[in-house]
Amino acid sequence: MDNTIKTMQDIDDLIRGTMLYGTGGGGSAEKGKELLLESFSAGKEIKWTDIDDLPEDGWVCTALFMGPSSPPTEEEEQEKIAKGMTERVEKNMLEAAVKELEKELGIKFTAIVPVEPGGYNCPAPLAAAAKLEVAIVDGDLVGRAMPEVAQALPTTANHPICPITCCDPWGNVTVIRKTHSYAMAEALGKMLSLPAYEPIGLAAFPMKIKDLKEVFVRGTLTKFLKIGREAREAHERGEDAIKTLAKASEGFDFFRGEITKFDWGIVKGYFEGDIYVEGKDDYAGKELHLWFRNENHLAYVDGELLVTTPDLITLVLEETGAPLVNMDLKVGMNVGAIAIPHPVYRTEAGMKLLGPEHYGLDIQYKPVEEVLG
Repeated sequence: MDNTIKTMQDIDDLIRGTMLYGTGGGGSAEKGKELLLESFSAGKEIKWTDIDDLPEDGWVCTALFMGPSSPPTEEEEQEKIAKGMTERVEKNMLEAAVKELEKELGIKFTAIVPVEPGGYNCPAPLAAAAKLEVAIVDGDLVGRAMPEVAQALPTTANHPICPITCCDPWGNVTVIRKTHSYAMAEALGKMLSLPAYEPIGLAAFPMKIKDLKEVFVRGTLTKFLKIGREAREAHERGEDAIKTLAKASEGFDFFRGEITKFDWGIVKGYFEGDIYVEGKDDYAGKELHLWFRNENHLAYVDGELLVTTPDLITLVLEETGAPLVNMDLKVGMNVGAIAIPHPVYRTEAGMKLLGPEHYGLDIQYKPVEEVLG
């Protein structure tokens, strides 16, 4: 099993692979890479472990960033200055949050598991675990990026998300010991990020490793590194990296074209909107329309619904196959679209969390392989 970051190229390959499963969300790859490079350059071992090789009675938690991904406005910058928030006090927010959770519970964590794939929320906990010198579990809590931490698989088994420890860059520490619901936990975390004017670090879902085995997606870190490497090597050989990504992920390369329209706004704290792609070559005369809330959730071609959440929809650069974050999209980009089946959420509980009805959409889910296969 290839489970260790040995070179800077490995970092790039891992991030490329995890961004494919970020489905347009999952945070800034630039920030994620920066954190991994910091740990790697400091000589820390970045290595993940199969969960069956970890002690069942050991403790594990997830660590993540939550909050606005867009930079502060000029007005918000002035507010920060007025409040004396000019110098960051805590640069290692995830590590601090994990330590605070240990203090709250009176335990030591054996391992950290990423909450989701993506350019930021996957590399960041790996970097934190390396600095804390605890194990990294080969897997994550969703198998794809999602808008709400409350959509993670532990929720389907009613595993407590609390206590949650929250650390912001200004030195503020908050402990959420109990909440009314998972949705309330999500809301409180987002509320705490607002006065920080940027994402804050959280540690959550503390549990025994034996309990994690039932509520996470195994082997995803190994898979991300492998897929990212294969796509890069295909591009270097002059091959079609998009086809390589689709094959390696057991997904579908289902559209190529140019972004012609990109409408977005901030709706209840989420980055939400629509992407329109005018088809070219085999798709000339057709139009792809994606609806996203942080991540992509619906894909239509000429008005026909082809892909729906919880299955994955990711746009990638046509030339290189590099997966794209929706925050970075621009009109004129030439892109390809990849859809990937996600059967782990095709349960009654999973569909309530990540299916169309969760977003208030009156849409009948149909597995992507039945539509595009």
